[in-house]
Amino acid sequence: LDPRSGRSLYEHNARAVFAPASTIKLVVAAAALHYFGENYRFVTQVRTGGARRGDTLDGSLWLVGSGDPELLSDDLRRAVRSLRMAGIRRISGGVYADGTAFGPETVNPTWLAEDLEYGFAAPPSAVSIGGGTAQFTLTPSAPGSAASVSIDPPDSAGEITGSVRTAYAGAPNSVRIDPVPGEGFALSGAIPDGAAQKYWRSLKHPTVSAARSLRALLLQGGIRVDGAAGVQAAPPASQVLWQHRSAPLADIIKHMAYDSDNHKAEQLLHCLGRRVYGVGTLDNGLAAERRFLKNIGAWDAGTRLIDGSGLSTADRISAHSLAAVLRWMLSGPDASRIARVLPRIGVDGTTRWRAIAPDARGKVVGKDGYIAGASGLAGYVQTAHHGVLAYAFLVDDWRFGLYNVWRAEDDLLAELSRL
Repeated sequence: LDPRSGRSLYEHNARAVFAPASTIKLVVAAAALHYFGENYRFVTQVRTGGARRGDTLDGSLWLVGSGDPELLSDDLRRAVRSLRMAGIRRISGGVYADGTAFGPETVNPTWLAEDLEYGFAAPPSAVSIGGGTAQFTLTPSAPGSAASVSIDPPDSAGEITGSVRTAYAGAPNSVRIDPVPGEGFALSGAIPDGAAQKYWRSLKHPTVSAARSLRALLLQGGIRVDGAAGVQAAPPASQVLWQHRSAPLADIIKHMAYDSDNHKAEQLLHCLGRRVYGVGTLDNGLAAERRFLKNIGAWDAGTRLIDGSGLSTADRISAHSLAAVLRWMLSGPDASRIARVLPRIGVDGTTRWRAIAPDARGKVVGKDGYIAGASGLAGYVQTAHHGVLAYAFLVDDWRFGLYNVWRAEDDLLAELSRL
């Protein structure tokens, strides 16, 4: 596609819908840029309805989120330091997380049940921390004894039972970190003696996990908390004690595209729902995407938007729609910056494994996607003499192996870059 004129230079089954896998992230990226703007920053606050009495805050704290896809436990540690610097040494009430910006917590009903325990399928929350996951760091000790376990964000994972045994160096790794009914994880198996290892598990209820984590960090930081952690909307008249602004949206999209980060995509989808319809539910986010695609003429019959990340096997979109989205992304005043949010094929991110010809590296960028039976790649080619072209490849149910699909695509993109 010529993104200047919109003229299709070549197409085959362009309006047929296919399973896009992670190329669907281009839709949430473009819609977010449209509704928010590339310099938009998400805000997270610590608020209170209480009053100071010496070094005591006579009341509770609320962690109020707007869906920041990149909020980290280190950001909350900075909040604790800010409170200490303000002279606060005690909270007489509790610590609550306010996730009302996204409405009730939900898990996409089309995601595979066996994926839900892993970090790549973490549920969204307006106060999601660390990608909605708990990071388990297992450090071997003496062979035969239990490995030490640390969890970040602290107190996020619920009750932890069991242990992991340290085995001799070179022994097979049989570590298991299994979710249990309710909240928590059961540890079992063995880790070979050697370096520490990290594992990520999805948090079933990230909003209350955020409250527990902030409370734990307050205690670690020397601030006494009399009350418990929970989920509750902040009072309307509460005052801001600390505020964090995210990176600009364009940077968040770049991180999402380079790492094919499902959680960032799902967070952005729910943020869209809140921006356009007032509450960031899954249905509202998908409705915002549909509205955007129809407004730019990128909606084809049979399109099905089920999630923001492409993890669902029920998503369907056409190559024409993806190419139209890519064209729209270059229509703004800072097109060169927007093009750079996509990784260079054969060089960066998840696309670095593509075997594109050396002379084409750096001239082709794109977002790739893969789930069982479906492969996608879409982005831009800088040609030698004819400017930038947009391309979109969607291939389902291939007959001659995925490697041959990728090789054909890479050869075509390299040839286009030489035109």
